[in-house]
Amino acid sequence: MDQNEIRTARLLEKRHSSLSSPSFSPDSSAASYNTLGPSSSTDSTSDDPEGPEPAYANVVSGYKLYNHPHSFPLDYGGQLPSFSLAYETWGTLNADKSNAVLLHTGLSASSHAHSTPENPQEGWWEKFIGPGKALDTNRFFVICTNVLGGCYGSTGPSSLDPSDGQPYATRFPILSIFDMVRAQFELLSSLGIDKLAASVGSSMGGMQSIAAAHLEPERVGKIVSISGTSRSSPASIAMRHAQRSGGSHFHCQQCCSFADCDSSRTVLMADPNWKRGFYYDELPPHTGMKLARREFISSVWGYSVRITN
Repeated sequence: MDQNEIRTARLLEKRHSSLSSPSFSPDSSAASYNTLGPSSSTDSTSDDPEGPEPAYANVVSGYKLYNHPHSFPLDYGGQLPSFSLAYETWGTLNADKSNAVLLHTGLSASSHAHSTPENPQEGWWEKFIGPGKALDTNRFFVICTNVLGGCYGSTGPSSLDPSDGQPYATRFPILSIFDMVRAQFELLSSLGIDKLAASVGSSMGGMQSIAAAHLEPERVGKIVSISGTSRSSPASIAMRHAQRSGGSHFHCQQCCSFADCDSSRTVLMADPNWKRGFYYDELPPHTGMKLARREFISSVWGYSVRITN
């Protein structure tokens, strides 16, 4: 047995033990996606040389939920019969609702950009949001969503397909950046926000910030796009094509259904636990996910360094 087979056997044993526990009662098959069962913590004392196995289930809390009950057409064809967006806010919306800032996330981030009373855990932009900070909550009402297709409360591949009550998995439609942004504007409209003071984001969020101004120029006051782009370069398109594997599109962990994020799916889909994306009642493709993430980060940083130099 190699190290991956040993790890898989160990995790399967732990998961089966957890699932057979009388205290285990998942709300859905997607909830049981966590290796050790929902709400279970991983063993930090594990002797795995690659460190403790992450909890793959939905682990955030404290967000609000916008429910869109109507059919939502998508750029690449098809539609969602309805969708939900998880979001969090900081600061106070002023009387004329003109001080809203929409903060767009990178590829795999949740809506939890900053701590809140509902979720005091430090957010991924904790140092940049707050009184007197870059996104000054004394002046602005900051909104951050988990994007459509995400795995932290918003509708995505781990959500249940209303047609059969099972997780969408790889049946979930491919999304565009425009689809994500259109969904966010539906949320803004529900909050009575006609125009943003600014559209802000980095990485994939930087793409969204530009897309927001392109789609709704009258509803965006300013753009802050950090490490973003309005379109893919020939080099990145060539990289994606070289790394692309035929078949269904790539959904990483519970979440990704994004057409521009298939660079690492070959190694992920080679994991025996991939099972064409229908792994929600089984052990997730943890080995493939680790390797895919390494490959993705290496290519992103390598490409960034070449551009910077």
